[in-house]
Amino acid sequence: MRKLRGSKRALLAILTLVVIGLVTWFMLTQLGRQEDETWARIRREGVMRVGMDASWPPFEYIDESTGQIVGLDVDLARAIGQRLGVEVEFVNVGFDSLYDALYVGRFDAIVSALPYDPLLYGDVAYSISYFNAGQVLVTRTDETEISEADDLTGKRLGVEMASEGDVLGRQLQKKIEDLSLENYITPQDTLSALKEGEVEAAIVDAVSACQFIATEGGVQVVGDPLTDELYVIAVRLDSPLLLKAINEVLVEMREDGMLESLQEKWFRVVSN
Repeated sequence: MRKLRGSKRALLAILTLVVIGLVTWFMLTQLGRQEDETWARIRREGVMRVGMDASWPPFEYIDESTGQIVGLDVDLARAIGQRLGVEVEFVNVGFDSLYDALYVGRFDAIVSALPYDPLLYGDVAYSISYFNAGQVLVTRTDETEISEADDLTGKRLGVEMASEGDVLGRQLQKKIEDLSLENYITPQDTLSALKEGEVEAAIVDAVSACQFIATEGGVQVVGDPLTDELYVIAVRLDSPLLLKAINEVLVEMREDGMLESLQEKWFRVVSN
């Protein structure tokens, strides 16, 4: 009897696994069919619709002389479209409405200096990052002793008052001997103080650092980013083939240097 009951339990387990497998296969099959629709339409019509909030230079803004949307993200989206063999159509939407507009299908992807948001991971699908806007360590270009945060012993560190860089600076003070902090009102003030020699290093966000380097020069980003604020492209969950295509292009653009070229171009354009 015990053996028979064991056989029944084994059979029941096998049948359960089969049912689960069939249900999973059915769901994946149906989902796969739905997930192909966006990419299929883009390929059929030859147009990919991109949503962005054109109010954040150098990534996207309105050129007053032409009335057109321009910027790093605009060039990025067009380059992606070119490599995918499709045209790109831009839809200008307020930043707070970008996700809602994506959900209802006003466009196929968001390319708008969009930070990765783990809280929305189950609502949208994100690409790999194309820019890290996190906090970075900056030194003068003639500095040879500081290549990372651990080299700040006995140094003066400039930070923007009440910023994330300020918080990081205070954390570093607890573990780095004789590190002193100097507070400034803006990232630009902080970097100007660094360039003038008031401090030996500074912590600011990567966007401010890139803009200052493009306009003023004399400073450089050293080491890896201290924090991550990854700019990504978002698509609907039912667009995995589109996401796959975008990711493949972003990898190509990272490897062939185009992402870096776009950054150099647009931080210089907006800063001049």
